[in-house]
Amino acid sequence: MARRFRDAASRVVARGVDGDQGVAHLAARQHGIFGGEQADICGLGRRAREGRVRRGQWRRLHREVFTLGVDPPTYPAQVLAAALRWSPGVAAGGLSSAWLHRMLEREPSEVHVTALDGRNRGRLDGVKLACPRVHVPRQIQWRDGIPLIGATDTLFELAASLTAEELETACARALHSRTVSRTQLTERLERSPPRAGLRALRRAAQAPVLTRSEYERMLRRLVTQAELPQPTYNVVVLGKELDLYWPEARLGIEVDAYGTHGGHAAFEDDRKVDADLAAANLDVRRFTGRRIERASHAVVARIAALLTLKLGGLPPPRRR
Repeated sequence: MARRFRDAASRVVARGVDGDQGVAHLAARQHGIFGGEQADICGLGRRAREGRVRRGQWRRLHREVFTLGVDPPTYPAQVLAAALRWSPGVAAGGLSSAWLHRMLEREPSEVHVTALDGRNRGRLDGVKLACPRVHVPRQIQWRDGIPLIGATDTLFELAASLTAEELETACARALHSRTVSRTQLTERLERSPPRAGLRALRRAAQAPVLTRSEYERMLRRLVTQAELPQPTYNVVVLGKELDLYWPEARLGIEVDAYGTHGGHAAFEDDRKVDADLAAANLDVRRFTGRRIERASHAVVARIAALLTLKLGGLPPPRRR
């Protein structure tokens, strides 16, 4: 791991770029973050580094971990900074690893890293260090230049701390995106010794992973069975395709199935579109696939209440 960081700096220098320019090139490829050893390779020793910090050219995030400029580091930069501070032997773990593997929608409020050798390395503000008592060889992957534990290891690490719904969502996203193989996960569960969260993870791994279209069909049946006004399906409104749309109520429904956001950018884009539609006085509500499947009556009741509010009442049920 430390060698990979050193090699990144060496490649910059090999291209004939060193000193401050070399550090700038390196930082541009590492979320604005670089380490003291990397700066050394670029020709800037300890005295040069301290001088740049004093003059405000660099900002120290942790011991021998720096950033250029004054903008607060992004979340990936914070994760990389913690990994650099404690390199080697530390990688993104827990919620941070789950977020980088796209198992979670929301960015965690703090950085989570895992000590691969189980050794406690101290404390950093805003960083949670996990030091597993039982040493288990972990697969290390790299994503966007950040070292992180494998997706399966991440699920095992989070099994005892997430709610059943959160764990099932994370597991379903990993299976849906093929980040985790169901066969490999099942085999790992069978070999695992007793540990906290193991039973919950077994249940999550056995849960079916339905597609978005399957959840849409399920919701259509629910709307029909409840004898609600029939919407238009998969219609484009103001440039956005809505799964269900009642034009007279200006109400749209979107189904969010596990793993169908396509990453953080798509998730943010969905919310921006929702805000644009709301500005046009069009109400869009989202229901997760799990909620449609597990709380179908509550979902239908919610839609009926929204239609009643927007239409001033519902038409009487059709006579059979």
